Amino acid sequence: MRCSARTLLSLALLLGSASCAGTGEELTASGKGFPKPSIEFPATSPSGSVQTAVLTIENPGPGDIDSLFVTFVLASPLAGEDLPAPIANGGPGGKDPNVISISPKPVAVDATGVNYRFEALAEGETTTITFELRVPDQPGPAANSVLVSDGAEIERARGVRLQTEVER
Repeated sequence: MRCSARTLLSLALLLGSASCAGTGEELTASGKGFPKPSIEFPATSPSGSVQTAVLTIENPGPGDIDSLFVTFVLASPLAGEDLPAPIANGGPGGKDPNVISISPKPVAVDATGVNYRFEALAEGETTTITFELRVPDQPGPAANSVLVSDGAEIERARGVRLQTEVER
């Protein structure tokens, strides 16, 4: 799967316009509910280690999510911290070298290796996606924003922060 520059820009703008916690709205303009993502990841990680990120996505509805997209984008610094190093940062040929494995396997991956498409998620259903991720070598904060969206209605999206403190 190839994502156009327009699609990637739309995702970036969408993420920039809403905080990771969302806007407080429960329905899109079309009347569909936003996905509810949550993520588990170690608070601290040894430099260069491989860690498991467990992303859980609930679709409270109304409406099915026709095509579930998960996108790793650069995270903004939190108050008082330096810009965190990205954990997932893309790579050539749709392969991010820091993404070791994904379960279940995505239906498609974009050319940069940071945008993954999965099967539909019916109203009222929950899915779990596991990513094995290599954390950066340099000590300090490392993070990504993880955007979960419906491919059929891109504004139907919510984000969650994936972060760890890298230790030597």
